Amino acid sequence: MANPRQPRDLIFSLSFGAATAALAIAFMLTVVATQPARAQTYTVLHNFTGGGDGFYPKAGVTLDQAGNLYGTADGFESYGYGTVYKLTHQGSNWSLNPLYEFTGGGDGANLEARVIFGPNGTLYGTTYAGGTYNGGTVFNLRPYPAVCKTALCPWAKTVLYPFSRGADGYYPSPADLIFDQAGNIYGTTIAPSGNGVVYELTPSGGGWTESVL
Repeated sequence: MANPRQPRDLIFSLSFGAATAALAIAFMLTVVATQPARAQTYTVLHNFTGGGDGFYPKAGVTLDQAGNLYGTADGFESYGYGTVYKLTHQGSNWSLNPLYEFTGGGDGANLEARVIFGPNGTLYGTTYAGGTYNGGTVFNLRPYPAVCKTALCPWAKTVLYPFSRGADGYYPSPADLIFDQAGNIYGTTIAPSGNGVVYELTPSGGGWTESVL
């Protein structure tokens, strides 16, 4: 005859194991909760003056492998249409270098999204307005081939695609571009009709072709 105590012993054994695990988890949570909070330090890296450094930085920044920061400002001293800048860490200080000043014409106007690094190591971004049809642009920034011997080194800008204010969309939204493994670019616009599109830019014959997804 089977021992009638076996099922109860098994249940007790399982319950004891579960209780032990629960106590261990509770102990770990108590230890974590009682650890002293790490002190946080707030440091201003750069105060925008509204002059040659630009103003109204609305988007985030991008970090390169050397620890430099790249970002955008919606306005700039000369034209007020925005700039892409680089912040370089020098000892305990940071130095800002404007890389490109937008004129509000065919090169684009108003930067509300950050710039990102593409597969080729250069910067890509969008302007909310401006361009050939004043519907915004997708652009690329890269250093000039010649070696720059000054502290302020502008970059060369290329418009990859000017939005036509038609079915292709316009007014790229303040959101990041992304690349896939094949080197295609994806992004979004908030128009037409206030609803917007998701688009893809594909390299094609030295240029770029846009497709609405």
